[in-house]
Amino acid sequence: MANHRPILSSTLRSPVRMLAIILVLVFTTEVVVMLVLPYLLPGGLGEGGEAFLDGTLLTLVIAPVLWVVIRSARRAEDERISMAREQEALRSQQMATLAQLATGVAHEIRNPLTSIKMMIQVNRLRFAEKGLPTDDLEIVEHEIRRMERSVNSLLEYARPEESDFGELTLQKVIASTELLVEGRCQSQRVHFELQVPSAAILVHGDGGQIQQLLLNLILNGLDAMPGGGTLTVELLEDQGLAKIRVLDTGHGISAGLEDRLFEPFVTTKQNGVGLGLGICRRIAESHRGTLVGFNRETQGAEFCLQLPLLRVGSGIAPSHAGDPDLNTPVGLTE
Repeated sequence: MANHRPILSSTLRSPVRMLAIILVLVFTTEVVVMLVLPYLLPGGLGEGGEAFLDGTLLTLVIAPVLWVVIRSARRAEDERISMAREQEALRSQQMATLAQLATGVAHEIRNPLTSIKMMIQVNRLRFAEKGLPTDDLEIVEHEIRRMERSVNSLLEYARPEESDFGELTLQKVIASTELLVEGRCQSQRVHFELQVPSAAILVHGDGGQIQQLLLNLILNGLDAMPGGGTLTVELLEDQGLAKIRVLDTGHGISAGLEDRLFEPFVTTKQNGVGLGLGICRRIAESHRGTLVGFNRETQGAEFCLQLPLLRVGSGIAPSHAGDPDLNTPVGLTE
């Protein structure tokens, strides 16, 4: 009996199989009515009676099947909701564990690193004044800074900063972010293409956090195009949502990683930590938005941020001068 349950369950969850079963039952019922009814009731019913009996028999045959289908669909939906809740609970538990780990890392690693870096800097200056080589000390200082960035990324992921929400013009955020990456785009021979509407697109959010998110996506796109290419940032309105698309012409997302892009510590970069995209998605969710990433059909990857609009069609002319709070670079990479 137990062996038949998985087969029955898979059959009930397949719309094609259920449709086939219903069609077979309808056809069989019609054949039985046409062949057997004249012999059981020869001339006893008129055309109206036969049609009524035919409909009654079809109802008696199809109704139980439809009832089973509805029950099965409801059970499958309940299972899906239960699984989603379990995954969300597991994710919350992982975040809590990561927060505890990050706190320990902050006290045990970051403070000693700062002391070591300061000593290296002092001795490097002394060596330079005496004409001694400082190459080794410069390498050590560079590696210490890299370790500090990894620790800071871990801390940001586990313990986000407080948000300062307000009315925000997305054109301003994008324009100020463009200024931060303009130099690197030129040095990498990357053409930066900006596509934004003339009318201001307003959302309710934190300008610094949205810029942090965009900067990380743009830097990831630049990392994927070391030999040059085209990086496109597009802003548009769609059904009450503001959409920001970041597209590159790089090597794309590695096979098997599209479904795990936003998981902690998932990265293909040699010196990456794998927390940048997770921070980006958390920022999007804190703004009641979504962030997805996938490979383009032609070449490269695309990330799409969707945020609820504050006002639609306000007609306010955007100012592309960067706000003071939005001109501070945020060093965040995946």
